[in-house]
Amino acid sequence: MGCSADGYPSPGLVWTKDGAPLMPDARTAIGLVRIRIERVQLSDQGRYRCTVSNQVATLEAEALLTVIPSVRPTTSPPRPAAVVPQSSSSQSTNRRAPFFIRTPESIEVLTGNSAELLCSADGDPAPTIVWRKDGQNMRQSAHVTPMGNGSLVFRQVQLSDEGTYECTALNEMGVVVARARMRVRERRSVSNRLVLSAVEEARRAVDRAVNETIAALFNRDRSSRLTHNELIRLNRFPTATARELARAAEVYERALAVVRRHIESGHQFNVTREFSYEDALSPQQLDVIANASGCLTHRRKPDCNDMCFHSKYRTFDGTCNNFQQPLWGSSLTGFRRLLKPIYENGFNLPVGWSRSTNYKGFTKPSARLISTRVVSTTQTTSDEIYTHMLMQWGQFLDHDLDLAVPGMASESFGEFVDCRTSCDYSAPCFPIEVPPNDPRIRHHRCMEFVRNSAVCGSGATSVLLNTMLPREQINQLTSYIDASQVYGSTDREARELREVHGNNGHLRRGLLTETGGPLLPFATPNTPVDCKRDREESEIGCFLAGDVRANEQTGLLAMHTLWFREHNRVADELRVINPHWDGDMLYHESRKIIGAIMQHITYEHWLPLIIGHEGMISMGHYKEYNPQTDATISNVFATAALRMGHGLIQPVLQRLNASFLPIPQGHLLLQDAFFAPWRLVEQGGVDPILRGLFAGPAKVRLSDQLLNANLTESLFRPAHLISQDLAALNIQRGRDHALPGYNDWRRYCQLPEAETFDDLQSEIDSQALRDKLQQLYGHPSNIDIWVGGMAEDPVQGAKVGPTFRCLLVEQFRRLRDGDRFWYENPGVFKPEQLTQIKQSTLARVICDSSDDILEVTKNVFKMPNLQSPSFVTCNEIPKVDLRFWAECCHECSNAGQFNSITRRTRRSLDHSYPEDKPAYGEASVLSITSSTSDSFYNNSIPGDEEPVSSRKRVDPQVFRQQAQQSEQQDERIEGLEAMMAKMQRTLKKMARKLKYVESICLEKPIKKKHETKHSQTNCLDSDGVSWKNGESWDKDTCTECNCLGGFIRCTTLQCPVCENPRQVEGECCPLCDVE
Repeated sequence: MGCSADGYPSPGLVWTKDGAPLMPDARTAIGLVRIRIERVQLSDQGRYRCTVSNQVATLEAEALLTVIPSVRPTTSPPRPAAVVPQSSSSQSTNRRAPFFIRTPESIEVLTGNSAELLCSADGDPAPTIVWRKDGQNMRQSAHVTPMGNGSLVFRQVQLSDEGTYECTALNEMGVVVARARMRVRERRSVSNRLVLSAVEEARRAVDRAVNETIAALFNRDRSSRLTHNELIRLNRFPTATARELARAAEVYERALAVVRRHIESGHQFNVTREFSYEDALSPQQLDVIANASGCLTHRRKPDCNDMCFHSKYRTFDGTCNNFQQPLWGSSLTGFRRLLKPIYENGFNLPVGWSRSTNYKGFTKPSARLISTRVVSTTQTTSDEIYTHMLMQWGQFLDHDLDLAVPGMASESFGEFVDCRTSCDYSAPCFPIEVPPNDPRIRHHRCMEFVRNSAVCGSGATSVLLNTMLPREQINQLTSYIDASQVYGSTDREARELREVHGNNGHLRRGLLTETGGPLLPFATPNTPVDCKRDREESEIGCFLAGDVRANEQTGLLAMHTLWFREHNRVADELRVINPHWDGDMLYHESRKIIGAIMQHITYEHWLPLIIGHEGMISMGHYKEYNPQTDATISNVFATAALRMGHGLIQPVLQRLNASFLPIPQGHLLLQDAFFAPWRLVEQGGVDPILRGLFAGPAKVRLSDQLLNANLTESLFRPAHLISQDLAALNIQRGRDHALPGYNDWRRYCQLPEAETFDDLQSEIDSQALRDKLQQLYGHPSNIDIWVGGMAEDPVQGAKVGPTFRCLLVEQFRRLRDGDRFWYENPGVFKPEQLTQIKQSTLARVICDSSDDILEVTKNVFKMPNLQSPSFVTCNEIPKVDLRFWAECCHECSNAGQFNSITRRTRRSLDHSYPEDKPAYGEASVLSITSSTSDSFYNNSIPGDEEPVSSRKRVDPQVFRQQAQQSEQQDERIEGLEAMMAKMQRTLKKMARKLKYVESICLEKPIKKKHETKHSQTNCLDSDGVSWKNGESWDKDTCTECNCLGGFIRCTTLQCPVCENPRQVEGECCPLCDVE
C-alpha cells in the first residue's frame, strides 16, 4: 500500500493498523512512501491509516484490507522418494514474486544531455527486467543502453526519446510493472554576441531609469515645494551600497528578459512550452551575464577572524554575529521565508499581476477597495489601558529591524512607462487600482506603487545558483535588536553619525534647545535627505539619524533625539568612571549598553502587552544562545505581522506642558506631523511630544475601526497629487512579496483551516466584518494576510489575534535565541552589570535624556490613571548604576585603549570585509603571540585554515615597532584633522565677510539666508547683547555663535588630544607636535 505527501517543511509519515502503531517484522516492510506485506495472512486484515504531518498541518488517509482465505488442493501430487518433504516445503516458502526496490521517476532533459531511468527489483528466482516505451517493445539503439542493474541509460538524448517508459520485472512467481515519463526539451542555442548585447541593453535601460529618478529627486529646483510623496521617496531612496546590490539584480533580470524577447520575436524556437533560460543559455553564458551585471561581486564572504573584536562587540552591518553563518541577520541580505511565496509564475510575478488569474475561483480585489470597505474609519476609540507610547515604541523598534530596499526607479526598465502617472503593470511599476465610485479619488484610475528590489540569486536571477529560487526582497537593516536606528546599519553610516573631533565617544550633535539639550545633527551633502516640503513654513531641513525614516513623523523623531542623547550621556558617565578609556572604547561600550537596554525594554515591558501572557509562555524563557537559530527577519513579519501597530495610531499627537495641559501651539494633527522636524526646533522641543506619548491613550482596534482615516485618506498628503493610503500600501506590498493567503498562515499556526467565512467566527466575531470579507474575497483562503491578521479579535491580554501572535512569537524568539550578543547571554555582561541593565526602563531614559521632564509615569506604556500615584518624580525611578563598568587596572599602560583590546588601529574598526579596510590600517592587524590566544583562535573560528604555528613566529620587537608606528600615524592624522577643521572654520568666516563687503560695494541689501515668516526676530545673548537674525559672532576663541529665528546656536570646537601640546595665544586648540 502506498501513501505519499508533499509540503513545506517536508512532512513526516506514520502508519497505524486498527489504531495501533504498525511495526516492521519478517513479513512487513515499511518504506518511505509505502508498506509491503509478504505472504499475507488472515491476521493482516484490518484498517490501515497513513498520517502525514509537519508544523503546518496534519493529514490522514485510510484503507481497509480484506483478506480472503485461499483455496488449497485436498491432495498433493505424488513426489519422488528422493525428495525430502521438509526440503520441498522450505523451497516453496522461499520463492517470492518480484517486487521493486527502486522504481523509475519522471524526468525532463534537454536534447544532447545524458539521462538515466533507474529501476531495480528483487524476488526468487531473481526477476528479469524488460523495458518498453509507449506500450511497445523497445528497439535497439546506439544511444540507449539497458544496464545490468536494470537501469536504462540514454546518451545524447534526442527529441524522439520522449515518451512513457515501462519497467517490467518478472519471474515464474509473478510480474510487476512501473512507469515513468521522460520529457525532452529542445536546447535553444543563443550566440555569445546576443548575450553581450542583451547585458548592454539591460544596463542602459536600468541606468537610464535610475538616473532619471535620481535627477528628479535630487537635481530639482530647490525653491519648489516638495509633495509628501516626493519626500517619502527621497528619504527612503536606497543608499549607494543598497543601490548597487539592487541594480545588479535588476540588470541581470532585465538581461534575461531581453534574451527571451529576442528569442520569441525571432521565432527561433518552439515557445509553446514554458520558457526556460537554461534551454537557451549555457552555464558559461549565464556566468557572463552574472559577471557583467555585478551579481557575482556582491556574493562576498565576511572576514570574522579578528576574534578580539568580534567576541566583544557587534559589527555595524550585523555580520559575524554567528560564526558558523556570518551573514545571518546582516544588513543588505534577503528576508527569511516561513512559507513558500505564491508568485503567479512561480518565481517573480506578484499576486494580482494578471487580472484574469483566479484564486479559489475569484480574482483578487483591489487593495484600495479593501481599504475603503473594510479597513478605513473616521471614528476612533481611545484605549482605556494603554498609552500612545505603545504605538511609538513599536514603530521605533520596527525601524531597528527591517527596511525593504525600495525600487530604485520610478519608471519601467525599457518600456518608458512612468510609475507616477501610468496605470500599466510594467516592472517595477505595480500600481494600485482605484475602484469606481471611490469616496475620495475621482479623476485617477490608480495610485502609484513601485515594487521593492530583489537580491541577486532569487527570482529570474536564481539561474545564477543553478536552481529556481523565488524572488526575495532585501533587508537594508540588521535583523538584530542592536539599536541600528541610532547608530546605522553600515560602517559608513556609523562614521557619519560619530563625533569626528574629541576623544569622548559621542554621537554628533546639532542645535541646542532653549534648555540646552542638543538636537540631532542636520543632514549633510553626503546624506541628501530633505524635509523642506514648504519653505514658507520653515527653512529647517531633515535631521540625520541611524535610520532614514527618522523624520517621517514628529513622535518618531522625538524618540530618535532621546536615544542619541542617551548614548552621549552614558559615554560621558563612563568617561568619568574610566578616565583612561579612549573615545573608541567609550563609544563601543556605550553602544553595547544602549542596545541591551532596548532589548530589555522590548521583551520585559513592551512585548508582553502585544502578545499577552499566553504568547510569552509560548515563546518560553531564555535558555542560551543557539548558533543553529537564524535570527534573520522573516518576510511575513516585516510585511504584515509587525504592521499591526498601524491599528494603534491616533489621528492626533498630543503635546503637553509640565502640568500635562496642551501647549500654546496645541496638539498636532497627524497629517501635520509628517516631515515637520522644524516643530521640534520652534515649538517646544521633544518634551511636549514625549509627555503626550506616555500620558495620552493609544487607539483601540475594533472590528469597524481598524485604521483611522488620516492614514488611508491623508497619508503624506501633497498639494495636488493623490494622497497615499497606508492600508492599500500594506496590502499591495504583501502581494508584491507574494505572501501566501490567510488560510495558509492559519495552518502554519496550527489553527483550523476555514472553508467558509462562518468558520472564522472564533477569531472574527463580527458578522458584519465577515460579510464584508466574503463580498470582497469570495473565499477565506484569498484574504490577504495583513487584512486577516488585522481583522482578528485580539486574544485575551494582547493587542493581536492568534495568527499575528503566532508570527510575532516565532520571530521574537529567533531574535533572542539567535543573537550571540543577547544581553542575557552569559559573558556579554558581567553578572553585576546585567543586574543593572535589568533595572532599566523607558521612563528612566526619558528622565535622563529629555529636555526638562521632571515627572513621569513608572510604566510609560500604561495610562496614568491606572497607576498609583499617576505620576512620580524622576528621583523615584531606578537608575542603571554605571559604576559597575569601572575598569580596575593598576599600572596598565594600555588599559582603556581600544586598539589594545581589538589588535586594530582606531581607523580599521568594524570592517568585516577585507576590501573595506583602509590601507594604512593593514599593518596593525597583528597576530597574537600568546599560546592562550592561539588556542582561542584555533577553537573558535570555523574554517580557519591558517596554521597556529604561523602566528607564533611573530617577532615581539617587530610587533612593538609596528604598534608604535601605527600610534604615531594616528597622532599625525588627528593633528591634520584638527588643522583642516580650523581651516574650514576660517574659510566660512571669510565667506561671510566677503558677502558683506560685496553687498556694501554694490549698495544692495543683504539677503539673509534664514529670513522667513517664522524667523524675523533678533537674539539676546547671555551678556545682554542684541544680535540681528543671521548675524554671527565669536563668543570666545573656541566658540562661534549665530542668531537663527530668535534662537542662538553656538558651535564649540573640540580640540584633539595629543602628546606635548603647544598652546598659541589667540588660538583655541593647542598645536600637536607630530614629529
